[in-house]
This record gives sequence, structure tokens and C-alpha cells, in this order.
Amino acid sequence: MAEFDLLTRPWLPVLTAEGPTRVSLREALERSHEVQLAARGSEHAPLLRLLLAAYSAAAQPADHEDWDAAWHAHTLDTHRISSYLDAHTDRFDLLSEHRPFWQSAHVTEATQDVRGLDVAAWSSGAPQFAPHAMRTSGPVKPADAAVGLVMLQAWHPGGIRTGHPADPATRGGKVYGSKPGPLSTMTHVRITGTCLKNELLLNCPPGPRAPGDRPVWERDSPAAPMRKREPTGPLDWWTWPTRRVRLFADNTGRVSGFALHDGDRPDSPDQCAARFDPGAALTARETRLAVADSAGHLLPWIPATLLAASAASGSCAVLDHITGAAERGTLPPHTRMRADVLRAEHTTGHRAALSGIIHLSAPLGPAGVLADPDRRARLAEAAELPWRVQREITHAAADTQRLLTKSVQSRADLSLAPHLTAGWEEFTSDPEAGTDRWRECLTLAARQVTGAMTSGNRVLAAARIYTAALDPLQSTDPAPATTTAEDLPA
Repeated sequence: MAEFDLLTRPWLPVLTAEGPTRVSLREALERSHEVQLAARGSEHAPLLRLLLAAYSAAAQPADHEDWDAAWHAHTLDTHRISSYLDAHTDRFDLLSEHRPFWQSAHVTEATQDVRGLDVAAWSSGAPQFAPHAMRTSGPVKPADAAVGLVMLQAWHPGGIRTGHPADPATRGGKVYGSKPGPLSTMTHVRITGTCLKNELLLNCPPGPRAPGDRPVWERDSPAAPMRKREPTGPLDWWTWPTRRVRLFADNTGRVSGFALHDGDRPDSPDQCAARFDPGAALTARETRLAVADSAGHLLPWIPATLLAASAASGSCAVLDHITGAAERGTLPPHTRMRADVLRAEHTTGHRAALSGIIHLSAPLGPAGVLADPDRRARLAEAAELPWRVQREITHAAADTQRLLTKSVQSRADLSLAPHLTAGWEEFTSDPEAGTDRWRECLTLAARQVTGAMTSGNRVLAAARIYTAALDPLQSTDPAPATTTAEDLPA
């Protein structure tokens, strides 16, 4: 029987002083101060969540004092981590006969080839009509299959799935109403770090383990049928068994096929993310934070709107965590904080296929600014300004051109966003010194948006739109309390 021990075999992509390589899960945690996780955005977040679950289960700081001590330590608590992994060493074999990692041992027949581990297989568009755009159907190395498994459990969309014969919910070989994976249902914020140790701590708020909260490897291998249940805490949610999976290896030890069926099904993945995931970025209405406008332009200032003290601004536990660490003086004031933000987009309201995964890199400013409530509030107000200016442009354009507001929202030529990315990057490098420059960037962006309207009645319309856009920039009043990122009009 083939085996592949994730604790000892290299499979996690990292960057070391010698260059890119792969390391085992144990080595990644023990050398976290020396390595960086080196996966692309859509892979980085799921792999980090797995590492967060392992670290938290073994040695999560209990309170702020413990967290500060862990931050200042040269390494993570390798003694506690090693002892914990030793106690669960038989639960990390990817190809185990009785307890395959993050899989069901009770599933015994493959349903598809390894191309189903590719995120392209869960998407709409080209791969359905151009199979060559996906990975080959030939066997893959266990290390690659392990990454694919982590991706699948995190990102897999919902909808109709192949039913397992033992599942009473199976009808005509299908199971209906399956739920999307944890990352596929939320806007996820990850604070970047200079090494894996720092990244783990920046994304791991301290606290005790919730009663009954266990990661997937502390649980028995689940039965094949779909099961309805609710998560018990972050460890459970970080390693949620979205699907019943079983990888099958050939006689060379490579993975040649796998089974895929519906797995554990919570009532509302959205509510689970809001309750249990510290990286969930939510509006005041507890919906997913918008990271792009209706024309598809990225909005790198949006995460900074969550730094406002107002409850109407939305929330993210990871951002609260790093601002608290900054206020305590644990994070050096000159440290420039940055977030990577991911949001899955789906083809339908049932989230049955991915249409894409949006990846946004968003500067948040120096830790010294985040540490001061007044300076942090001014940063959040600056992040609200594009929303206020865009709202005026959208409404004025709809009025002058006699169009419905909704029809104006998706017009790329009326979007401020493409003209502001560099300005926001410059502003956040020194927010206090750059306030006037940021307003100048917004003014210039409004001029660029309206400048293309150069003929006939469009000139008059452009003048009215430009005048409306300047109104928020001339006001000293803070953004209205009802403003949230969810309300972005364009």
C-alpha cells in the first residue's frame, strides 16, 4: 500500500535563503522563521489556513501577553508543536488505507481522473471546451495531489454533486444542494509577513480553544454519506471537509484518480465564515466585502475602510487583531502592513461553478498609524473618499444622461479606480504627509473620467459630473454613517 506522510515528506512550496523548494508540514512549522510560504494567491490562503490550524491546535497563544511573547521569540514554540504532531503522527498520511488525510476511508471507488483536482475543472468557460487548458489526465506526484486536495476542500463550489451509493440523499446518482467550501463563500483577508512565523502570528488572534473544536485530523475518518452539521470553532472551519474525497495511487505511488462526493454541509457557510474565520471581511450587513467595482476594477483602499471605529463600516477580526498588536507597541511603528484579499466569484446564485477568484493586494499603512485611533480613523476616512466621489459621479451621470443608476455602474469609462491605484500606494506609505496629495489624485481622476466627454451636450454633462465629484473633496465632514463597502455604486 502506498503512503505519503505529510509530516515528513516535502510538499509545501516555500522560499528559503537558497531559493524555492518544498518542505514537509513539520519542517514548515519548525523552520517558520526561516521560510516564506511561496504559493500563488489562490493556493496561498488554503495552505496557510491548514498551517494555522496545525499551529493553533498545537501552540496557539492564549492571550495578548502570550501572543506578544511569541512575536518577539526567535521561533515558534517548536517543543509544543513537535509534541503535538508526534501525538497525531498517524493522521497525516495522504494515502493511508484506514485514515487518509482530509479524506474518507469509506469511499472505495474513483469517480474521475486527477484533472478534477484542478481549479479549472470547477470553473465555467474555456476548460469545458478546451481540455488542453487543464492539467493532463496522467498520474501526478502525491505532493501535487496534496496541494490539490487542500485547494478542493477550501474552494470547491456548491450545486449538484455525484452521490455516493450509500448516501440516502442520492437521487439518480446525484446529490443536490451541496454547499461551497469555506473560501468560496467569503471575502478573505490575509496579512502578509516577512516570514511564515510572522504570517502565522499576524493571522492568528490569541484565545483559548473553543469546547469541542477539533481539526480534521483529530476526528475519525467520516462515513461516505453527506452529513449536515455545524462547525465547532476555527480549527474545524479551517479544515472543513467540504467534500468526501479519496485519492487513489497506482503501483508507482502516484495519484491516478480520486473519488469526489458531497461532504459535511452547514446550514449557512456565510454565517459560519462570519462567526469562525478571523480572515472573513464583512460589511456592516455581514455580507462579503466588495473588492472590485461593477466594471471589474480592483479597489485596493477597500480593506482600510474596515479600520474605522464605526460599527457601520464592517469588520474583520484579523484587522482588529493587528491594530491591537500595533496599539500595544508589539509591532514596530515603521512596519508597513499589507493585506492580500481573495474573493471567489460564481456563475450563479447557487455558486455551482467558479467564474474566477479575485486577488487584491492592499496596503494598510504603517503600524504606527494603525496604533493611534485618531490617525487610524483619518486613514479610514481617506479610504472612504473614493466611494463618496464615485457615488456623485454615478448619480450625476445617470441624471445628465437620463439613465438608470444601475446601468451607469458597470461603465468602465466612469470608474475612478483605474486612476487611483498608484495614488493609494503612495498615500499609505505616509498617510499623514500624503493627505493633500491623495485628494489631488482623486481630483485628477475625476478630471480624467470626465475629460473624454468632449462633444455636444456631453461637454455640459461632463462639467456637471465633474462639479458633483468635487463636492465630497471640498467637504470636511466625515463619510456618512451608512456608507459601507457593500454600497459601492461602481
